[in-house]
Amino acid sequence: MISNETPGRSFSYFTRFIVVVALLLIWWGAATTTKQAGMIFADWPLSMGTINPPGWLENMIPFLEHTHRLLAKAVGVLVLILFFWTYVRSGKKALEVAALIVWLIVMMGFFIAAGAERVDPARKQSLLLVALGLGAVPVIWLVWSWRKRGWTTLQKLSALALLMVTTQAVLGGLRVTEISDGFAVFHGCFAQVFFCVLILIAMMTGKKWKDVGFADLRDRLRLTKMSGVALWLLVLLQLIFGATMRHFHRSGLVDADLVKTQGQWVPSFEDPIIAVLFLHKFTAVCILLFAVGILIRLVVGRRESDGRAFQTVALIIGLILLQLVLGLTVIGTEKSFWVTNVHVLNGLAILALSFVFAVRAWRGKALDAPLAKS
Repeated sequence: MISNETPGRSFSYFTRFIVVVALLLIWWGAATTTKQAGMIFADWPLSMGTINPPGWLENMIPFLEHTHRLLAKAVGVLVLILFFWTYVRSGKKALEVAALIVWLIVMMGFFIAAGAERVDPARKQSLLLVALGLGAVPVIWLVWSWRKRGWTTLQKLSALALLMVTTQAVLGGLRVTEISDGFAVFHGCFAQVFFCVLILIAMMTGKKWKDVGFADLRDRLRLTKMSGVALWLLVLLQLIFGATMRHFHRSGLVDADLVKTQGQWVPSFEDPIIAVLFLHKFTAVCILLFAVGILIRLVVGRRESDGRAFQTVALIIGLILLQLVLGLTVIGTEKSFWVTNVHVLNGLAILALSFVFAVRAWRGKALDAPLAKS
């Protein structure tokens, strides 16, 4: 539960503003990947050794990547303000937050130094080990604080968001300095999970948080909870397959078949990218069928529930159908910039709404008798 110390309406608006900026950041990252602009600058966190590289406003590729970096810094500052707002209630806590910030800056400094080292592999490894060691301390602090310090849920999630945005920055930096597609995939997928944490914080600060849960019969609600989590995990898995395909195969289309893959329902898995493409398509169908199954179960029990779960799943199914059309259009237009980016953004919308559905299910009110209908 949120304590009485939780900030009011202004804080609620602030959390929603962070969600909007984070959404813009993720979309901008998708656009950067689509245009293959992620490696236009070989250094990080600076770009060509400066805060504002020459000519970045006049050329599309450096504009996308540098703006992505600027938006990432903005989200980091906003999340820092978020944690400060929820946590600091005394001078002692302000000093603790200041010490945490200094520690994170020192940790980032070692990661930056490791990324800049291009000559001595042993020194690079040593710097990375020191950075990882420093990074373990905030994680231990967070776990200990969650368990021992009586934090409110909002304070816990705000601290988690701060450490997640720091981790996301490190992953983005390593993707550049280590020239790693693996880090790029991790960076992209971690952003989706981070976005869901921000959504949860925004939901908790809303006026309707106490009544946000679905109302249903006890046994049905238990099944809805499990279905909600399973749906969210399936969508997240689908996005992982999509991110893997986007980062490990950047030139053209790996296969131009709209429904089948290389002319087969189940292709050979000798080529890893073909395997990932097949799994991306297959998981999309599984998600649609799973969501339809949830909807059918909700239709059967609609007379006993408040109907909001049905409406949410119906909207999710609509977005999934749109996503399938967008996916086919991506193939038909040979990865059109705008179609591809809308496809990625709609995938994020499906993930976010599935997460909201799961949260509302877990916040649900179990009924021992059917709801009275007027």
